[in-house]
Amino acid sequence: MFYRVRTRLTDTPGALALLAQQCGDAGVNILALQIYPELGAVTDDLVVETPDAWTAAAVIELVSGAGGDEVSVVPCATHDLVDQPTAWLRAAKAVLDDPASLPSELTALLGARVSWSATEQVRATALTEFADRARSAADIPPASAAGSAVVTYDVEDGSVLAKIGTHIVGAARLHAIVDGCVEASLEVAPAWRRLGIGRQLLRQISGLAAGRGATELVMQAPPTEEGVVPVLAASGMRGRIRLTEQGLSVHVSLAGVRPIGQLVPR
Repeated sequence: MFYRVRTRLTDTPGALALLAQQCGDAGVNILALQIYPELGAVTDDLVVETPDAWTAAAVIELVSGAGGDEVSVVPCATHDLVDQPTAWLRAAKAVLDDPASLPSELTALLGARVSWSATEQVRATALTEFADRARSAADIPPASAAGSAVVTYDVEDGSVLAKIGTHIVGAARLHAIVDGCVEASLEVAPAWRRLGIGRQLLRQISGLAAGRGATELVMQAPPTEEGVVPVLAASGMRGRIRLTEQGLSVHVSLAGVRPIGQLVPR
């Protein structure tokens, strides 16, 4: 069996060696490894081959026992052995050839079930910029421009509503705040997705949350929702996506977000 593993390890000498030793002792072969350093920790992305009887739960137990935190494991295939920088370069070519392919390329690169490293955040933002430049070069209006030309954003008691005329096509709402963490919801009508509306809603509801003293925004989404990755990448905000029993749990850091007390529709 092949699995793709994402985990965080403390940034100390020997942490990765311990994980490799535990895998070797268990007969788990590490076939690929990408390391994304951060302050005080590193995010490791591995492709491993396990004995046939192994399950994802067994891999999680192994990695957690070796000091891994925030472990996510998903089945994969041999195509996941592609070098990550090469995969990002191929994606850049794809969005330059066809800017509309940006959402699918980001989803293929980042998936919907793993947290993002700081490096991947930067890469996703750069890929989004490539798509915007390709649209400009081809004289194609960016999707966000097409949406914002007809959409207004109104604030109503802790929520942001995206409207076209009097019709609501998207909404983001704040809920309970506990210890600086605020629960929120965000939804865009299917016919109005991929037009930059979700990105605008996320940015503005984050500003409202920061204005109420929150430091983190938490949202839930179905496990099959593919729009989470592109919206978070396009917003330029730092976040983590985890798979839970309830679905996808999206945690967005509000560090550096300008607090907003009242939004001006645009």
